[in-house]
Amino acid sequence: MTDIAEVLAGHATAQTFDNLAGTTVSATTDALFDSLAVALAGVDAPGVPAARQAFAPWAGGTVPVWGTSLTMPAPFAALLNAGSLHALDYDDTDDGVPLHANSVVLPVLLADVLENAPDCGGREFLTALSAGIDAAMRVGRAGGPRGSRGWNYSVVSGGMGAVLALARLRRWDVATTVSALGHQLAQTAGSLQSIIDGSLAKRFQPAMVAKDVLTGAALAEAGIDGPRNVFEGKAGFFTLYQDGSYDRDVLLDGAARASLVDDLSLKPYPSCRFTHAAIDVALRIHRDGIDPRRIARIRFLVSGQAMNMVGRAFDPATAGVVDAQFSIAYTAAVGLHRGAVLIDDFSPASIRDPEVGGFAARRVVIEPTEAVPHLAMAPVTAQLDLDDGRQVEYLGKTVSGSPEARLTAEQLKSKAADCLRHGRSQVGVDELWAAVHGLAEDEPVSRILRLLHRPVR
Repeated sequence: MTDIAEVLAGHATAQTFDNLAGTTVSATTDALFDSLAVALAGVDAPGVPAARQAFAPWAGGTVPVWGTSLTMPAPFAALLNAGSLHALDYDDTDDGVPLHANSVVLPVLLADVLENAPDCGGREFLTALSAGIDAAMRVGRAGGPRGSRGWNYSVVSGGMGAVLALARLRRWDVATTVSALGHQLAQTAGSLQSIIDGSLAKRFQPAMVAKDVLTGAALAEAGIDGPRNVFEGKAGFFTLYQDGSYDRDVLLDGAARASLVDDLSLKPYPSCRFTHAAIDVALRIHRDGIDPRRIARIRFLVSGQAMNMVGRAFDPATAGVVDAQFSIAYTAAVGLHRGAVLIDDFSPASIRDPEVGGFAARRVVIEPTEAVPHLAMAPVTAQLDLDDGRQVEYLGKTVSGSPEARLTAEQLKSKAADCLRHGRSQVGVDELWAAVHGLAEDEPVSRILRLLHRPVR
């Protein structure tokens, strides 16, 4: 039987802009705008400047490192740009897996455009980007999430999506595309241990994959063949990462139109997506005027996977930025006290704030409940014990930024403004919005590349 890699390769390489639904074009464009603003915010995030210095010996290529005047060869530019995009944990998610598709797909495409398609029109670019996002989501969803075992699906699925996006951009045939997918399989690995340990390596895992996609592409184009049975082989992707169990219908239903892009979520808060339902509830409590000083205890009832990912106890004395990003206790405490959860709330000074950090450590309790599906992000229940003996309960049924509760254009621009301010970017919100949304009218991608090459103030 032909491996399903050939079918996916055929869908990606045959994709056209006219074949995309208007909702898919809009979702792709919004995700692109959001991702670029988030990346420019992460230019000086912890670990990112050190990574630029670490890879400085490879400087001298032609591809811009976003938010700087530095240029690098495409694989290393993609690595550094992916690092800044993923650093703040503010990038888009597929809540059904979960994974961050654009953290790999977008840096690969924009690095490759300059070297291999400098005259690329906006519609061609959006077509390739949508094909890659959709494919990453399909591969991640096909066997049912296995994140509870420790796989990082932004890494293991994102690379496959990036290969298929690249195939569409370079107009490869199916054979070359399958070979490149095979090279990606040969390099694929991704563990959640960096999250468990609070390591900055977490933000560079998609970055390393972005580099690998481009090096694997070079091998495939040179005629060095990768494994052919990429997904269904004896040691193929689904055998290794999905225990041999997967649904071909999930992989193929709607793939010809890249329809899963419509399901992409854009984050309203710069923290792990599993914290967002609890943050939504915390902000409702704040708006209702309940003073945190009156809360003797707040207990959040969450899914088993939310407990695994973001339910650990929070210690402000030892917590780093990754610990804070992956903590319901901390992020909910921020929402309760400050009425918003923004990038600056994850600075060392903010994390050490005794009022917020102390509240998170002593008064917030996280517990799993079997009433919520194990892998679900919502619903989330908050049970408050007040100092006068009263008990109050809040229920969060949906998650802001999801397809059920999309961010408006105004909210996306407000988020981008905070990102660009935080990153000291010289790019304005309106000019970034215009450049990105002009792609659907077939304006050139080079307009965006010029914006990204402006160094920070």
